[in-house]
Amino acid sequence: MAGPEIAKLDDRISEAIHIAIESCELGSIKKISGLPLGFSNINFRTETDQGTFLARLCRTQPVARIRDEAHFLSSIQGSGFPASYPIERADGDSVSFVGDEKVMIYQFICGEEPTVTTDTARQVGEAIGLLSTLSVPEDYSSSSLSDIDEAKQMLKTEIVQLEKYPQFHSRFQRETNDIEPFLQVELPRGFVHADAFPDNTIFRDGKLVALIDFEDSCVDALLFDVGMTLLGFGYRNGQPAPDLIRALLEGYQTQRTLTPLEIESLPMMVRWCAHGMTFWHLKYFIHNPTERQHRRITELQQLIQGLHHEDSDIILAATRSL
Repeated sequence: MAGPEIAKLDDRISEAIHIAIESCELGSIKKISGLPLGFSNINFRTETDQGTFLARLCRTQPVARIRDEAHFLSSIQGSGFPASYPIERADGDSVSFVGDEKVMIYQFICGEEPTVTTDTARQVGEAIGLLSTLSVPEDYSSSSLSDIDEAKQMLKTEIVQLEKYPQFHSRFQRETNDIEPFLQVELPRGFVHADAFPDNTIFRDGKLVALIDFEDSCVDALLFDVGMTLLGFGYRNGQPAPDLIRALLEGYQTQRTLTPLEIESLPMMVRWCAHGMTFWHLKYFIHNPTERQHRRITELQQLIQGLHHEDSDIILAATRSL
């Protein structure tokens, strides 16, 4: 089986990283190595004579959102929360602008992506539970990337592009209509990471040492983080796993107790999280179709179909022992 695709270094990217490292006064670069690609940003391990750092080329989010991310992380840096924290430039900014690239430098955290087990699920649940209790800076403004109004707007403005993929279009339209009434339910709100999947966590010697990639973070329903994390740590072989779900929720509730309404709403929130991810992938796919995103949209829509039936019952049953 082929390994993950690795970010490729070229002269332009190398120059951008050199300028960002110099702006942060982190010494002379000895080596730059590409890291596995996600769906948005490009990351490089950067070794200097002062240590090892993560250079992130921010290619998806606007500057205001990137700065919000850095601002929040700086505000909690003394809290002990396990994260990779951004390193400021000498001028106090968090972003280096080099041509059309936006580069941020972070602490590099050594470790590995975890195997999903009850132990790792419980630890990540505890982390997002702790995150939900932390204060949001007053001038923080980022909202969720999963926006039902934007999904509805895409169905109108991108109809020609969407109709090229009828298998995606019809299901996306039905789910958008089905899920909208649920989003009127008032649930407790606060800061959420919004993307706590295994590849955004770093474990070392069996312990969670960092939750990374806060680019999707925002103020939203706190249950959104539970639903999204359940998609990453609550499934086994494509099916919701009661033991993993219970471990995740038990970890979360060591920090914050879910309300009865939140517990009742969890299966629908998982559906909304999966649909929100479908929206994100679909809006890029219809203009730049790739096989990788085609597979991901297909996976997500199949998962949503399961949540229309017995998978929702499995999730709800797993909450009864809490």
